[in-house]
Amino acid sequence: MKRIIFFLFLSLQVSAQELMIKKGIVVDDFKVSDTLQESYALYLPTTYQNNKLWPVLFLFDGEGRGKAAAQLFQSTAEEQGYILVSSNNISEQNELKENAVIAARLLQRAANILPLDSRQIAAAGSMTGGKVASSLPLIFDNFLGVVAVGDHWVNFNLLDNKKNFLFIGIVGDEQFSGRAMNSTAAALSQLRFPTQIYTYSGGEDWPVPEIISSAVGSLTLEAMREGNRPLDNQLIEQLYRNDLSRVNRLMSQNQLINAEVLLEVMEEKYDKLVNMAEIRSKQDQLLRSRNYDQQKRQQVSILQKESRLLDDFVYYLEDDIRTANFENLGWWNYQKNQLDSLAQRKDGEAKMALRLKDFIKEYIHLKRQDMNNSRVPLESELITNMIQTIFDPKAFGAYKNIISLSAQDNDFSTAYFYLEEMLKHGYKDMQGLYNIEGTLGLRLTPEYNQIIENYLGASKFYDSKEESQK
Repeated sequence: MKRIIFFLFLSLQVSAQELMIKKGIVVDDFKVSDTLQESYALYLPTTYQNNKLWPVLFLFDGEGRGKAAAQLFQSTAEEQGYILVSSNNISEQNELKENAVIAARLLQRAANILPLDSRQIAAAGSMTGGKVASSLPLIFDNFLGVVAVGDHWVNFNLLDNKKNFLFIGIVGDEQFSGRAMNSTAAALSQLRFPTQIYTYSGGEDWPVPEIISSAVGSLTLEAMREGNRPLDNQLIEQLYRNDLSRVNRLMSQNQLINAEVLLEVMEEKYDKLVNMAEIRSKQDQLLRSRNYDQQKRQQVSILQKESRLLDDFVYYLEDDIRTANFENLGWWNYQKNQLDSLAQRKDGEAKMALRLKDFIKEYIHLKRQDMNNSRVPLESELITNMIQTIFDPKAFGAYKNIISLSAQDNDFSTAYFYLEEMLKHGYKDMQGLYNIEGTLGLRLTPEYNQIIENYLGASKFYDSKEESQK
């Protein structure tokens, strides 16, 4: 991948220029290049001046919402003095390599037109964007750190111990990726990379601005600790008080496990920068709490149950895909309904159910990707896509694969069924239904066109009013 980025940089001919934009607001739709349909949103702090170097935070939203992501980070960037450069072009439909090249072009563009401090370059991303952000220190030298929300990608074979960076993970307690995030952080710590894991209640793509500010604060303090940013005692105290205030609020809301996690982060974050007495006092207070002890036991019990269910689901998924056991589709539908029902409760097991559904959805998605790069029996590919539609009813690519495979197998009734299911779940692109590979005979049938007309109001090859093909 580094070779790809190197030649990409050679091909970019961008001259530096002085930006003339309003400071203190997010401005969208700057072009990465005149020859590419790629753009970004930009935020310059109100104190921005061209005659000094600035810390920069590159943002990668998993759905390419550059402006919205920059607005989430805006107050943090203003308070802590960061330029924000936020991509509009990251997509979960792209392979990681393609997203990384998009990110690399953006970094190169920003480096050519902005006065960036090369010692304070960092990236943050959510979901697919989290993978992109966490891959960048493996491509570029002198990266300060990354903030990966909900997902990440670190190839340990590409790590260089002499080129440390701060790895910050943020994970919601309804996201299945928490285990992998903690495992990666532990492995990086063994290699003496600084790591911190923040948690929050929920499963949204981005956490609330308060947590974002705290995570970016970790980058800011790391830069101070490394001597790459002047020591700012007032800012250190402000960040510390904000974190301590959040600990107190979590404790008052009886979210004692989340409070414990934040206190552990603060131990590392403020080491050698503040007196640790208050942090240790709060930790002692938690350990003396009967509620904390009860929540800790409950957490262990739920995680053990979750591990057993994960093992079962992986085993049965692999077995059903290998044997193409279509009779078990009803069982998978039942499991989905059971998890949906469990998720309605207001307890730890409800969050476990959400994590399990999220896990199965991602596991099947990865299985489908693997099948694209290898030869597998049609039946195994078919059942994989069918299970994905159970756990992700809006996985329209899976429906299209089913329609294509069924048509190739001359099973038009299955194709009709999944066509209607796809339309029931909100699919609107009529032309896309006539471009599905291997369906020429299928899409000319009156039945196929009638189903499309029933949901979209018209079809390409059949007119129900005339009761004839067009």
